[in-house]
Amino acid sequence: MNPYILLYKTLLPHKYKHYLQRAMGDTDMCHETLLHGTFYEEYELYGFADKDEAARREYLTDAVRNRICRRVNSREGERVVADKWLTYCRLKDFFHRRVMLIESEQTLSEAVAWGCRQGALVAKPANQCGGRGVQLLSGDGHEAWLALLNDKRGWVIEERIEQDAAVAQWNPSSVNTIRINTFLRRGQVRQFTSFIRTGRSGSFVDNGFMGGLFASIDTASGIIITDGYDEKGHPYPVHPDSRVPFRGMQIPHWQELALLAEKMAKAMPDMVYIGWDMALTPDGWEPVEANRGEFVAQQVTQHRGMRREFEGMCGL
Repeated sequence: MNPYILLYKTLLPHKYKHYLQRAMGDTDMCHETLLHGTFYEEYELYGFADKDEAARREYLTDAVRNRICRRVNSREGERVVADKWLTYCRLKDFFHRRVMLIESEQTLSEAVAWGCRQGALVAKPANQCGGRGVQLLSGDGHEAWLALLNDKRGWVIEERIEQDAAVAQWNPSSVNTIRINTFLRRGQVRQFTSFIRTGRSGSFVDNGFMGGLFASIDTASGIIITDGYDEKGHPYPVHPDSRVPFRGMQIPHWQELALLAEKMAKAMPDMVYIGWDMALTPDGWEPVEANRGEFVAQQVTQHRGMRREFEGMCGL
């Protein structure tokens, strides 16, 4: 079997069939993945078919980002950031909503009772990203609650976030978040590239993987500086459902967000790089989760590679 196909089948079995349809016979794409670990989505999104070797190496692919993160971040810090419950435990002073972990029949009963009082709660797999598995559960959905207890991934239960109208204007059905990246070196925090994510009409999540849109934000001012894009690279000057534009719009209370991200970064001294997902509520900014996130949104919307800048921010 072609080693590239074997790699996909082993690491991404859910995408194996899609890969076969898209990449079979594409020698250049196979070569790119075998030598550099670039998966076919990145190859297509970044237009590698029309770029020479030097231009391709300017892009921060997942393989390169993961390698850098393993080098600069501590193993314990990475473990915490990869688990939503551990992240909450480390940073709970910054959270203003209740969060709990389903780990026993007792905690399940507590969560069901809580769900009955609240009407609905957000359930997230503790170790998943990209909006995968996120769902709303009502207190009377007993079968769904029992499924959480039996799921070995572990589930985090949270209160729903009420987002501010200024951010809800793009899509009110999803909590539209801001990704702000921090780099902590020698006790000093620097911020590099930010973007907004918005869901589509009727969707509860805003992640690009789940069909959402993203647009880059100027880190200094909080003004959106690009059109919106989806994860297929299609541009949207305005949100296709609400018709609200992206470019030129100001994210409110931007300096408060920057200051909060700096404080949270300093509370995670074993991590050089963290991507923070933040939601604006009527009472201010609320952390959604931490991750060592991808740079797809920034590079797609700004049409340039950011590998060298990322390496520099990490001190490499």
